[in-house]
Amino acid sequence: MNRPRILAFAAVMAASLPAMAQQGGRKVCVVTGELNGWPANRVVIARYGEDERFYGDTIPIRDGRFICELEADGSTVYDLTALKGGSGRYACFFAEEGAVHIKFHPDSAASVAATTPLNSEMRRVEAATDTITKTAFGRRDALARAGRDYTEPARRLMELRQDTKDRDSLKAIAAEMRRMFDEGKVYTPEYEAAEKAIGEAFRRQFAARCRYAVEHPGPVGLYFLQEAAASELADTALVRRAVEEIYAKRYPAAYATRWLQGWLAGCNAKVGGSYFDFTAPDLGGINHTLSEEIEGRVALIDLWGSWCGPCRRHSMALIPVYNKYKDRGFTVVGVAREFRNSGAMKTAIERDGYPWLNLLELDDRLGIWTKYGVGNAGGARFLVGRDGKILAVNPDTAQVEAILKDKL
Repeated sequence: MNRPRILAFAAVMAASLPAMAQQGGRKVCVVTGELNGWPANRVVIARYGEDERFYGDTIPIRDGRFICELEADGSTVYDLTALKGGSGRYACFFAEEGAVHIKFHPDSAASVAATTPLNSEMRRVEAATDTITKTAFGRRDALARAGRDYTEPARRLMELRQDTKDRDSLKAIAAEMRRMFDEGKVYTPEYEAAEKAIGEAFRRQFAARCRYAVEHPGPVGLYFLQEAAASELADTALVRRAVEEIYAKRYPAAYATRWLQGWLAGCNAKVGGSYFDFTAPDLGGINHTLSEEIEGRVALIDLWGSWCGPCRRHSMALIPVYNKYKDRGFTVVGVAREFRNSGAMKTAIERDGYPWLNLLELDDRLGIWTKYGVGNAGGARFLVGRDGKILAVNPDTAQVEAILKDKL
């Protein structure tokens, strides 16, 4: 990542922002911001599409303000997040030469002030396409203001929850609310329809932005393709054509292009699709190619991490099944997603007792998680047949054994 340089506030007071953006011939993007009442306790910056938990850099906050400096490559989009516990406010911008000012708000989206060309074009297209969703949101919000969002039984239950102090009673109310939600009895039919209309409006909005990307090839269009893919509402065929026919040729080295290529590969990681082949090292540094390890066998590709508790529990539960079927044509290949070093992975393997081959994905250098469509997940499991087709995604131990009984 283009690591940000954290600047002291004294530096801001001693020099103007234009002067800071021209340092020794370097092209610099100076990012300043203010929390403006949003009670964040942490500000993190990462490239758009990167998992901020692992790749984000923390920017110190002082008196509700912050500042950092980025190399202005003129093509990379950054995501800056002001976190308050588990919630946050977000702002995206291009790292262009010049100044970017971000202002967060307690009750609305952050505002980004930047007059540089790419940032200006990004905001223009966003404003033009935001009108697609504005009407849908207005309809839903009007129903909420009129009290026509929740059904009467759900409303009575919520009122009862506010007046209840007993812990067991609160658990019973929560269980009843979950049951009603599963049965579709929490929201009124008209409110449900309004929510559905918002989803459809977003699809149209992302489609419009993807069409812009095709008609106006450039860094802004590339960002909108990535945004649509990240939303999980993208027209996959349209994104694939745009990437393969335009952006992979014009911007092959751009982070967003590589991210999109990984995302497109991950679109095949579903039942009936083909697994993604890769070569990765074991803890001894010896490279192994997945296709060679699983050829002719039913295989479970186990993506896990030493830091992912649920992943490790799934893997340990699989050990008896592996021992039962390993001589009948079944194998497991584990891949641990680790950061900075492999020490924790080695400890986890020794403690949990995995008897199968485990490979290392260090600092996401191989992009395996992205290419399997689980870039923001701790792990995942893919059961693959002898023909290379995926039989199941994230099966539990019982489901794996049921399939093995049928296939072996």
